Amino acid sequence: MKIKKLLASLLTITVMGAYMSAFAEIFPIRSITANAGENFASKEYGDFTIRQFSNHIEIDKYNGESTEVVIPSEIDGLPVTSIGDSAFYKCINLKSVIIPNSVTSIDDWAFKNCTSLGSITIPSGVTNIPEETFSGCTSLTSITIPDSVTSIGYRAFFRCSSLASITLPSGVANIPEETFSDCTSLTSITIPDSVKSIGNSAFNGCQKLASANIPDSVTTIGVRAFSWCFVLKSITIPDSVTSIGDYAFDGCKSLTSVTIPDSVTNIGDYAFVNCTGLTSVTIPDSVTNIGVQTFSWCLSLTSATIPDSVESIGDYAFVNCTALKSITILNSKCEIYDADYTISNGYDSDGKFHYFDGTIYGYDNSTAQAYAEKYNRKFVSLGKAPEPETAIGDVNGDKSVDSSDAAVVLADYSLTSTGKASLLTDAQKAAADVDNDGKIDSSDASYILQFYSYISTGGTVTNMAKWLKNNS
Repeated sequence: MKIKKLLASLLTITVMGAYMSAFAEIFPIRSITANAGENFASKEYGDFTIRQFSNHIEIDKYNGESTEVVIPSEIDGLPVTSIGDSAFYKCINLKSVIIPNSVTSIDDWAFKNCTSLGSITIPSGVTNIPEETFSGCTSLTSITIPDSVTSIGYRAFFRCSSLASITLPSGVANIPEETFSDCTSLTSITIPDSVKSIGNSAFNGCQKLASANIPDSVTTIGVRAFSWCFVLKSITIPDSVTSIGDYAFDGCKSLTSVTIPDSVTNIGDYAFVNCTGLTSVTIPDSVTNIGVQTFSWCLSLTSATIPDSVESIGDYAFVNCTALKSITILNSKCEIYDADYTISNGYDSDGKFHYFDGTIYGYDNSTAQAYAEKYNRKFVSLGKAPEPETAIGDVNGDKSVDSSDAAVVLADYSLTSTGKASLLTDAQKAAADVDNDGKIDSSDASYILQFYSYISTGGTVTNMAKWLKNNS
């Protein structure tokens, strides 16, 4: 009997657990715990459920069905300072709400899925628009965000499909993941120069966004940040950006040209896939890798030059680029993914292999030549590959500039300053004389250490020669 009772109890717990999981999917569970140490009384006030603290009021839940709501600035002599978690969640009749200036805090999901809400003004005391605050407000056409706001949460405006334009205040530091994703009516966005990163899918599916100004404070463009922005015609990527995420501009079929600045070291996989209107792209010599399908299905791309800094070209990198007539590969040792479709215009008539009617340009005995010969591509030689340029500052040849290079310079200077012969090779001397004054001494070591400090603290110019132009 005891075993049967135990089994019955376990079955009850299992069923209740499944029920509560299903319940949570339908009705968002709101926290009923106040800030640590704060006591409150929960009570009804008109159509509101409120939390009355000792010195302020929080709107916990709106229970009415009105189309227009005015939140009082005070209740029972206490100021209304916050709108609680999910307070207006799924108030589908709500068309407008007036928030008093006394409110300084709005919690997660506060107005989520208020599908009739047309406009709203956020009071000047609010500093944060948290997670999914206006997510699913499909009728929201305008919103006024005050300068006091410094942070915006995940999916804050997700699927606000009627929102046409928005200006972010100058204190906002980041645009988080999916903030404006599927805002299908958004035509313009003003991003302040305080923003440092544009998160994953931040503007994904903004089908009417024609242009976006990315300020030179931004260092990272996230995965799918602007994917499927069908009418995005132009975008300027500032030289502060060091990384472009996977699928960042996937499906931007109106984008005709893009210049990638020489601060960028990484272009993610599929970054420009399906950019069918892209006719030209400039790849800087800071990039070391062309990833998987980076430019695949770029149907209007006619030519591409791969700089000598690029060490590998990935799987399907230029597959089905139907208009591609020439590709120049300047690194004679660049690893090219070994398949006929890596560089191709499309399938042959039988669909058995990928063809390429254009020309591959490269150096004698290069990987570009080997690839062309293997897959029956036309190849034009650029002659003998030049000797690799000396990397300024990289005295020990380990492909980085750091304190060990400065140590080599100082050790050699200690010899030559006492009349002894230098132990450096000619190539090392060329790398060590960073100030190009014909001498190798402590000033060269000082420049190397300054550059190393700059890089170590997040500096974005990774080439010392370029850094010296602005710092010598």
